[in-house]
Amino acid sequence: MPPATIERQQQLLALTLPEEAVHDKDVQAEIAAARDAVHAHTEQMRNPDTRRRFALQVLDRLDDVPHGIKDNHFFAGRLVLGPDRNGQNWAWKMTPHYPVIKKIPADIDYVVAAYAASEEIVKRWSLPVDRFLDRLTLAWSIARHFSEGENVFIADVARVFKIAAQEERFWISPCRRNFNDIPDAVFIANLINWRRHRDTEKSGENFELVPATLNQAHGPNSRAYYVPSNAEGTTVRPMIYIRRQPS
Repeated sequence: MPPATIERQQQLLALTLPEEAVHDKDVQAEIAAARDAVHAHTEQMRNPDTRRRFALQVLDRLDDVPHGIKDNHFFAGRLVLGPDRNGQNWAWKMTPHYPVIKKIPADIDYVVAAYAASEEIVKRWSLPVDRFLDRLTLAWSIARHFSEGENVFIADVARVFKIAAQEERFWISPCRRNFNDIPDAVFIANLINWRRHRDTEKSGENFELVPATLNQAHGPNSRAYYVPSNAEGTTVRPMIYIRRQPS
């Protein structure tokens, strides 16, 4: 989609104009109008009530999927909708923590369109359970190589998974043009699917997630990874390590 109206207005204010345009009354009037519009939009979206109404209007447009408010979060299907601190940008996420698409302008049409795009991204990168287990094992092994002992941070495995999940063409020719930029949410989406549908006997499942302690889950240096504890992903449980168990 082309830039939203608010994005075009912001870009206009950021332009460095040639000297003749600086003194053009029509140009300056257009800039002044854009400045007023951006200021009004910014002030409106700072209001929590405005953000709530905005989110509900988005959800009302998604009448073909289950949606609503749960645990103080807006959700549609398996995705959670949330703004940044000032409501200027929005994101569709897996749980309130892991974005599929972020930095969506505060424009209802764009946020609605981004929902469908987010679902397509999750669908594209959702792997069969056995294949995900293979990629998880690879990611865990790489993360284990750089960790101490058997306590491998789930957050480290999730980061390495972006490499482990690359398509075959990357492994045949590992170069930048063959590398897919995989969103953070892809790992948690596959982890959820694996935990729901795994069959220990058939899949050879041999990993366990270790819950985080109170100290591990909070604070600026927390390495906790937040796993959903309900179908909508609006509530989460902090986990810390992923351990490989003997088969």
